[in-house]
Amino acid sequence: MTNFSALTKRQAENKLESCGIDARDRVLTSAMAAASLVSSGERVLVCAGEGVVEAVEERGALPLDPEDEMVSNGPVDAVVVGFHREFNFHRLAAAANALHGGARLISTNNDPTYPTPGGLLPGNGSLTAAVAVAGKTEAAIAGKPHGPIADLALKWLGLERNSPGNIVVGDLPATDGLLAAELGFDFGLVLSGVTSAEDSTRCKPKPDFIADDLRALVEVVLNPQ
Repeated sequence: MTNFSALTKRQAENKLESCGIDARDRVLTSAMAAASLVSSGERVLVCAGEGVVEAVEERGALPLDPEDEMVSNGPVDAVVVGFHREFNFHRLAAAANALHGGARLISTNNDPTYPTPGGLLPGNGSLTAAVAVAGKTEAAIAGKPHGPIADLALKWLGLERNSPGNIVVGDLPATDGLLAAELGFDFGLVLSGVTSAEDSTRCKPKPDFIADDLRALVEVVLNPQ
């Protein structure tokens, strides 16, 4: 499960498969969660990447490009904002205009930053904030740790909230930990990402399990001391 919405489902699967993980039909993205909030036949302004375009099409809605003249050929039912590097003033203006016309605002996720080897870049939360301010509205957030992606996960797994014996594994308490709380599952924190061992002692929500990486976490969960 990922908040990164720019990749198509297959691109996300390929990325995991390059690491030796069989991910076919096992990936859930915030783009898919955002698309779950639109209906078949709706006109959706996609201020986002390929992943959102694909998810909106699979939902049976019509994705509109902010750069396309089709945007002005009829009402826009929803604006979906997702992380993309092509965000500019023209896209911001098109999104704001649609919102002023009555469209609802959906955001794939509200992560304020996006980590890269060269440092932190503005994340989709920053793009969403700009669109929300310009459009004088608030966004419905679809990705971790919010309800839409949690609902999709439960549907896929055939589970209900607070089902015992389930665990959310991740490296960020603010998304993965709060998602675990939303689902009523245990939270397994891995220290191979953005959270350090020092940070783990004071993070909220408090993890049920902590390990250096995923392999170590499996050992901790299956063989508790």
